Amino acid sequence: MTQPETPKERLHWIYASQGNRDLEERYDSWAGKYDEDVAGYGYKIPGIVAGFVGRYLKPADGPLLDAGAGTGVMGEVLALLGYRELVAMDLSTGMLEVARSKGIYRELRQMVMGEQLDFPDNAFAGATAVGVLSVAHAPPESFAELIRCTRPGGPIIFSVRADAQGFKEVQDGLERDKKWSLIETAGPFVSLPLGEPDIKHLVFAYRVV
Repeated sequence: MTQPETPKERLHWIYASQGNRDLEERYDSWAGKYDEDVAGYGYKIPGIVAGFVGRYLKPADGPLLDAGAGTGVMGEVLALLGYRELVAMDLSTGMLEVARSKGIYRELRQMVMGEQLDFPDNAFAGATAVGVLSVAHAPPESFAELIRCTRPGGPIIFSVRADAQGFKEVQDGLERDKKWSLIETAGPFVSLPLGEPDIKHLVFAYRVV
């Protein structure tokens, strides 16, 4: 698959994906340049999520799921902070191969967010999902499986693109149904300030009930 030549074109190309197969192929193609592209944009989300993880989950608490892990940008930050029991899952095997090369995950699995995840109930002490709950990416239906896989009392910390539709309604519905409770929010903030000043994200921390 031929990818666009510039980082900005590649980002818009990703957001224009038509379905999971198309998204997977485009991320496979982008994997080798992804880290360089997002670093050049001044990508803010991993730092904010890492701050929330540090508040609500200790490294000794147990395994942490990095859902939509991509090339392991979030995992690299968490590993530097002492989190060793990291499990990565992502749609793209190309992105996961880059993540594998970093040596920070104890396990890496190819799965699709929004579908049933091949993990047992209560498998993780907490979960993160960074940059994946967004336009043409993982849908709000992804939350139910993240909750199922996370132990009661464990935090689920994630970003949502501010202009993505349908997420807040599902988040609020899960809180009304006592599936999780909101702990903290951040944003909306410009998440890629050096390349895409019009794209904004929010970060949420919930605790599984």
